[in-house]
Amino acid sequence: MGRNKIHRQRLRYQVSSVRRKTLMNQLTVLFQNELGMSKAESELLGDRIHRYLQVQTESELRSPDQIQVVAAAGREAFRRRAAGPTCRIMLTPIHPHDLDVQEESGLASAQTGRLLRLVEEAYRQDALLTTRQLCCLLNLTPTALRNRLQALRARGLWLPVAGLGKKEREAGGVFRSSYVLMSDCEGRSGLDVRSDVGMSMRALRETRWRFAGVLHRYQDLGMAPDDPEEAEWIALWRTKRLSPNVGVIVSNEEPATPRTWSDLSDELAQDFGFSPVRLRAVRGVLEEYLETIRYPRPDGSVIFWAISSDEPAGKPLDACRLMPISLGLFEEADLDGSPDNPELNRMSDLKRQKILRLTTEAKRQGAYLTYADLSYLLGIHSEAIRGHIERDPPLAAPLRGRECDIGRGVSHKEKIIELYLPMHTETEIVARTGHSYESIENYLREFATVFVLWERGMPAPLIRKVTNRSLKLVDTYLKLVERYHRPEYALRFRQLRLFHERHGGKKNGVRGAVT
Repeated sequence: MGRNKIHRQRLRYQVSSVRRKTLMNQLTVLFQNELGMSKAESELLGDRIHRYLQVQTESELRSPDQIQVVAAAGREAFRRRAAGPTCRIMLTPIHPHDLDVQEESGLASAQTGRLLRLVEEAYRQDALLTTRQLCCLLNLTPTALRNRLQALRARGLWLPVAGLGKKEREAGGVFRSSYVLMSDCEGRSGLDVRSDVGMSMRALRETRWRFAGVLHRYQDLGMAPDDPEEAEWIALWRTKRLSPNVGVIVSNEEPATPRTWSDLSDELAQDFGFSPVRLRAVRGVLEEYLETIRYPRPDGSVIFWAISSDEPAGKPLDACRLMPISLGLFEEADLDGSPDNPELNRMSDLKRQKILRLTTEAKRQGAYLTYADLSYLLGIHSEAIRGHIERDPPLAAPLRGRECDIGRGVSHKEKIIELYLPMHTETEIVARTGHSYESIENYLREFATVFVLWERGMPAPLIRKVTNRSLKLVDTYLKLVERYHRPEYALRFRQLRLFHERHGGKKNGVRGAVT
């Protein structure tokens, strides 16, 4: 019967919020605003430019959602433990198609699609990934990864990884794209097949267009493909396992993804009718935009657009300012595990480490991540992330909900104030809660402002208006004032008055007029 309606609505909302923060959407908005293009045209152009960026191999043109890793060199490098030659390859750990699959078929299908994409990207670049690398990239335990791989190989898919046994190598298989294209010939349900391998409808259309182009070049021009995936298509077509009319292939099929700007210009001139002047404008806007995000970043980092920390709670996402930030999705140190867990059989510690790392990096760059953002970046469920954060001891992750008083993120502030009033030092509070000195000072500044306004006789709704904080947070602070406003805490409240006189109204949106 599927998920209930409320769950689906929540899923759509989360997917929609993350989709607005992807590179593809940023390109769409860019062409709309800078070139005055229609929404439909800018979406098509954004998708085309995104695919062009994905196939660049030079490091200075690394796409914002790509990382570089060191992999075993050679498509036959199946050795399990012996050291051998290595090479640097490009991988795409996050992709907008993942969101399409998650919305349509669920998170498990999106995880499968991400697994297949990483394995096949490495193989196309004449390299193999190890299962340890895949565990860290996908945040799966070795047992869970092994079960996924076995289930996919049982369906006849080719999943080459370092350490693959002789029996599996001899069994062979086909690429994910071939598996889906063959299903059309065999009459299997398209949605079920795509769900099995984590492929979105948009990715399927691109695959059909590519197949039509490859077949045209092979039949009419005599050009044999070099790409192993495309070579497999021709082999399957020659053995009648693929039909030239597979799926719905339009007569003016989309050409293969261009790898040079010259090829892309020819494609845009033909498909969009762009004049030379228009093409120069597109290139100028794109290069100017890429220059703003081309700053050096570690090999394992991607660029993600997160909500600025200056944006208050309750503001619509469309009206919020999004900032490009660098986030370390993968670090070589992640492969080392821990002394208690050297084989990565328990991923909980690594997941908590990544959650804290990503949220802290975002805050350091002036932005906040949400549960939905982390779910997309790490490929795990948002409720699982919540569980990791709220474990005992709780993880002091600076998420947007916590830092901006959205939802259930107020309780940690209450605990910090309750430690401060009984004369605990800031050093002790840092040790007990894991929050930074800067965060604790911000919370004390907020509490001091609310306390001073309360002393002046201001009601809670007006305090909310003046401080630009949620009514829930103001009520929480006022309950603390009523509970602790006794003679034994007089010194602390006197210190709060002095603290407000020195620092009140300077940060966190508290307006200077309250001083």
